[in-house]
Amino acid sequence: MGEMIHKVEEQAGVSIHREIPAKRSHEDFDISQMSAETRDSFKRVCRDGNAVPADYRHVFESVLGRGVVNNILQ
Repeated sequence: MGEMIHKVEEQAGVSIHREIPAKRSHEDFDISQMSAETRDSFKRVCRDGNAVPADYRHVFESVLGRGVVNNILQ
């Protein structure tokens, strides 16, 4: 995993400490392995506005994984 950020929240007499993943730069992602179909779906969802439900599903599957999306939609 990448870098972590240590976050402390102060509440009435209590300190809550959390480790959260640091934001990753776009350079940290290898998109050379991305298929043309996935690129086209991302473009329709994020830029063109011509996305259909299958495009959203394809994008979510590429980010979360097909198994996770299938489990959510059951």
